Amino acid sequence: MKNYSHPKALPYLFLTEMWERFGFYVVQGLLVLFMTESLGFSDDVSYVILGVFTALVYTSNIAGGFLADRVLGFKLSIVWGGLFLILGYAMLALPIKTLFYPALATIIVGNGLFKPNISSLLGTQYSIDDPRRDSGFTIFYIGINIGSFLAGLSSGYIRELIGWHTSFALASLGLVIGLITFAFGLRTIKEDPTRSLNLRHHRFLTKPWVFLYCILLIFFLSRFLSSEILKHYLLPGLGILLVIFLIVLTLRQQPQFRKRLFLLNILIMSSVVFWMMFFQIFFSANLFVERLVNKNWLGFHMPSTMFYAAESIFIIVLGPFFAWFWGMLSNKNLNPSAFTKFALGIMFAGLGFVALGCSTFFPDVNFMVNPLWVIFAYLLITIGELLLSPIGLSAVTTHAPPHLIGLMMGVWFVGTGFGGIFAGLLAQMASVPETMTAPLMKLTVYQHAFFNYAYIAFAVAFILFFVKWLFKKKLQRG
Repeated sequence: MKNYSHPKALPYLFLTEMWERFGFYVVQGLLVLFMTESLGFSDDVSYVILGVFTALVYTSNIAGGFLADRVLGFKLSIVWGGLFLILGYAMLALPIKTLFYPALATIIVGNGLFKPNISSLLGTQYSIDDPRRDSGFTIFYIGINIGSFLAGLSSGYIRELIGWHTSFALASLGLVIGLITFAFGLRTIKEDPTRSLNLRHHRFLTKPWVFLYCILLIFFLSRFLSSEILKHYLLPGLGILLVIFLIVLTLRQQPQFRKRLFLLNILIMSSVVFWMMFFQIFFSANLFVERLVNKNWLGFHMPSTMFYAAESIFIIVLGPFFAWFWGMLSNKNLNPSAFTKFALGIMFAGLGFVALGCSTFFPDVNFMVNPLWVIFAYLLITIGELLLSPIGLSAVTTHAPPHLIGLMMGVWFVGTGFGGIFAGLLAQMASVPETMTAPLMKLTVYQHAFFNYAYIAFAVAFILFFVKWLFKKKLQRG
């Protein structure tokens, strides 16, 4: 008889990730608004900083995955990451402008240690061929979005009533609750006994040295985030090196792992395009909502952060359906390949921006857009996210060789990070010059940008469908 119950660790990992994402999305949702309204940065500068920060938040996951694989293990990495995140958010909560870049750097380091390893740890709770994996990761993904919803629901009102820094303090409190939850669940969480931390006794790869590296990295990243030259040239160079690294890594694997790792790399590269679109919720669409969307609806005032919280509500509502749906299709041997799901996910993201573009044709007499357009657009983007993101997490834990799961989970989030840096560049299509004050002209700027985003998404989805057809025989088991 099949066992349909999930591991006992799932609720604890679910809640830990929920509170970590709560803290992260408090900051992510407010950052571009904070930079443009409180720090006085232009749209272009704010988009670049947010893009680089987002890229580094996710790119740091490859180092965090490596350290978990080789030195710290998943559990200790999560604890260390949580502590750095608590510190980073607390620094943002202090009204000291010189702490802005060090705070962002500390958040980057903390996220790198925390984010890939809690997902990898969940993967170790299931066997490779366990049919509950996709369902379990989708349930886990619902936890992420409960945290995002709570962040959007609370942070905007607190920002308007009390101030920016109190909202950032709320993020730090969320991480404290998350770490306490993780500590309570440790007895139920197992790590794969076949995993070997075979470099832990190397002189320069011990826990004290790793802690020192983290401190030095925070100092370096603080300087990096404030340097225009480094921001524009170092990350693209790292992207090229990463592609070369993945090619070499794939070719060096044993034949039984090589094909699956090759397919995983294609999925990761295609996911960059989706995240480039998705992050506009926090970039150009965020400022669009702040400036040109009517936030008073049916007598109810909605701060800008409430709109990205709506995306989380859709995840929570639709997530269980998708979890059930994939399980039902698996039982009937009808579950689509990851390639099909990814292509559809990117296509739905494009449809979301078609909706946002269309909204600019129908403003009210004050040139403000009806908020229902934004809600509908975020519903479409949410469907795309459910088709791609939890499936990608699951694909990493099934396609990656067992000794590279932590590393490849880091690479998955690096792909998400490069989606962030490209999102910052893409968002510049929607930059509104400081001299432009007429609402109708602003609407035209956003209209042009949103339709261009959609064209890019549709083109990439078509290419991915073509690749699926081209490699149909290889993908029959993918």
